[in-house]
Amino acid sequence: MHDWKTLLATARFRSLWIALVCNNLGSWCVMAALPILVAERFGAGGELVLSLGLRILPKILLAPIAGGFLRRFGAIRVAGCALAAEGVLTMLLPWCHDFAVLEVAIGAIGTLDIFVNPSLLSMRGPSTPPGLEMAANTLCSVADRSMKVIGPIIGGLAVLGGFEPAFLAFGLAILAATIPVSRLPSPPPDPDAPLTRRFAFLTSPMEFVAIVRGDRVMRGLLIAAVTYMVMMGGLRPFLFWANRDWYGASDAAWTGLLTSQGAGALVGALVSGMLGRVLLRAMSAYALTLWTGILEGAFHLALLFTVTSTQAMIVLALASIPEILSTATWFTAMQGRIGPQKQGVFFTFAMPLWDCAFAVGLMSAGLRANGTLSLAVYWAMVSAISTAPLIPLLIAHGMRARD
Repeated sequence: MHDWKTLLATARFRSLWIALVCNNLGSWCVMAALPILVAERFGAGGELVLSLGLRILPKILLAPIAGGFLRRFGAIRVAGCALAAEGVLTMLLPWCHDFAVLEVAIGAIGTLDIFVNPSLLSMRGPSTPPGLEMAANTLCSVADRSMKVIGPIIGGLAVLGGFEPAFLAFGLAILAATIPVSRLPSPPPDPDAPLTRRFAFLTSPMEFVAIVRGDRVMRGLLIAAVTYMVMMGGLRPFLFWANRDWYGASDAAWTGLLTSQGAGALVGALVSGMLGRVLLRAMSAYALTLWTGILEGAFHLALLFTVTSTQAMIVLALASIPEILSTATWFTAMQGRIGPQKQGVFFTFAMPLWDCAFAVGLMSAGLRANGTLSLAVYWAMVSAISTAPLIPLLIAHGMRARD
């Protein structure tokens, strides 16, 4: 806990943390309120699916361009401009009464996301005092997970007062993030940067491949993150069906299942803050990432043996404890392998991969929906996907360490 006080007393990290809170709060409010807006005005069928897809599709298609922009203009300038544009577009969403115009605005916001998030992630390292990387990544996870719980609640309640004032408030929250972003330190120049600006755009994909191909640990970290996102994609439909088929279809239980993850994440942050340094003295950040990922997967697999919603809430809360620790150590391990100059390029390509993995997990629910798999077999498969690949990675890492 002393490390957290030190970090929040450091101006550059405090600015980053405030920016994360503001951006995450506004973004999660929008994610909760936008489906309500689209469904009420245009319908809850294909229109809703298209609107949700337009938040993700640009991230997958425009990653090479985003990587070039980060290299050419710098993370601070890119994040500031993208946040400002995203805030303004968010305010304008309720005024888009034509469906085509609304979809263009949503697509533009999705495009801006690929510039905002990698920029903020790449500024973690330069904003963190040396030796406090684990505590810093834990606090950043708190900023994300707490807003993931608070944002949808605020977003759902805010639209009761009208779409226009609600989205105005959401946009202002995102705009507010530009102020602390402007105070962040710039990453040091990259000595390996391409000499020409045009070449910088073309080399970003090759740079990402080189980062992953040339480092076994980075490959393991990427595999751990991708398989985790597959599981997270399948978790939401599984919980919905489990609540309906196993726990009695209570609306209160459904809400409790979702919020228990956030509560467990906050407990996990406290555990990480107290034990992070101790655990990292016992093993590397990479090994700790794999161990905690396996432990988290075991907890999620234990959902197969819950018979009441209360038991499931307890299991989800417990699973969120190693999840937060695993997330913090993942970023700590990654930051130890890649310099701040290359992190922006790495994240512009890693994040679309994560989105695709999440979509795969979500689409895998079709195996349950069409009756191919029972609910128990479906969840055993999805949870195993997130855990099984980590075991050989951990064994291989231990063998290399002994050699």
